[in-house]
Amino acid sequence: MPSNMQPLLQGRTRTEPIINVQQAGGDSPQPKVRRRVSSAAHDNAPLPLPSRWSPLLPSLGLWATLQKLAVLTANLQWWMGFPGKWLWQFVRLVAFVLLMLPGFIPPFITYMWSAQIKKNIPYGPSFRHQLDIYLPAASSSPKNRRAPVVIFISGGAWIIGYKAWGFIMGQLFQQYGVLFIAPDYRNFPEASVGSMVEDVIMALGWIFENLDELGGDLANITLMGQSAGAHLSALALLEQAAREAGRKEGLTWSVQDLVRWVGISGPYDAIDMLPTMRNRGLPTSVILALMDHDLAGFSPTRRVRDLNIADPGGVLGLLPAAHLFHGTADETVHWQQSEAFAQALKQGLTTVETKFYEGKSHTDPILEDPVQGAGDQLMADLLKLVCPASAATSAKSGFWRLQPAVLLKVAKQCNPF
Repeated sequence: MPSNMQPLLQGRTRTEPIINVQQAGGDSPQPKVRRRVSSAAHDNAPLPLPSRWSPLLPSLGLWATLQKLAVLTANLQWWMGFPGKWLWQFVRLVAFVLLMLPGFIPPFITYMWSAQIKKNIPYGPSFRHQLDIYLPAASSSPKNRRAPVVIFISGGAWIIGYKAWGFIMGQLFQQYGVLFIAPDYRNFPEASVGSMVEDVIMALGWIFENLDELGGDLANITLMGQSAGAHLSALALLEQAAREAGRKEGLTWSVQDLVRWVGISGPYDAIDMLPTMRNRGLPTSVILALMDHDLAGFSPTRRVRDLNIADPGGVLGLLPAAHLFHGTADETVHWQQSEAFAQALKQGLTTVETKFYEGKSHTDPILEDPVQGAGDQLMADLLKLVCPASAATSAKSGFWRLQPAVLLKVAKQCNPF
């Protein structure tokens, strides 16, 4: 946690950082996985959170925030060019959102006003360093039982990512007694991918620092990402595992604290993604700047392949089990991205499972399927992973039908993803 940030709750028991310890007999130092100590006073009830309706940081204020957003928008327009192919993609996105409003409005109203959703909790110094916490529904959480935890990193092409994009998934997990946490992160051009990864690592440090007080089950923590969020979360795991394997001091969380990592429709090879990104309106200059001019280094698949050669069983041996989900009709990120990443992880002896949804697009599993009523197969599969006790009812996962079938069909035609 940054030095200028305060713990969420005062008087709590802190976790021990990972430290280097010398083994008896002169063996080389081994990483010590931190030991969590629960507060004896904890009654398993979520404690009050400083939730704010407004995403504006009080220290920054409205005017300074608007100025910052204006500068970032101007910078982005300069990078993207005007009008550019991206403008047509943006028009399609606006049309898609408007057509999906009947399905989006009810859960969005709940997101904005529910007392069970704590919004805009800061974890770092930037106005983008905030997160949302979806507390489990009281009716779905047996008393004195800790809740499974899902940490969700949203997508958005590294440019329009935002924590609220997970508002539908978060509410569905709430219904099944899951503690769902959605951190935000800086977007391009404010930050490149390397800085976004550091944001994710920082957010995870804050979450682990406060998870005990939130009533989370420390033995059932899932890191999950969709699209660009899957890419960033995979890189964050690899980076943190490398630091841990290198015995770097001062680490506040371990990849071994996670039971599993879930990647949904993720782009794991930036070099292979180049033609698609260009076709979707991202200029080469933007792609290079976004990836810090190191496309191979910020490609999880290629990094894992290199580790399989240079350090077999080292860094990769620390990773949690991986579960990759992808739609076969995804034209934004081809399903073979997940297949190739899975094969690379398997070579490193990481436990990997994959599932491909026939005929599903890039966003079907997380946006369109949940609001069309029954048939949200991804959510059913995720519930079986995160809370097996809900497997019998997971087939009913999803809202009742919120989106008229005709509008849904037209919206899918407009969807730029």
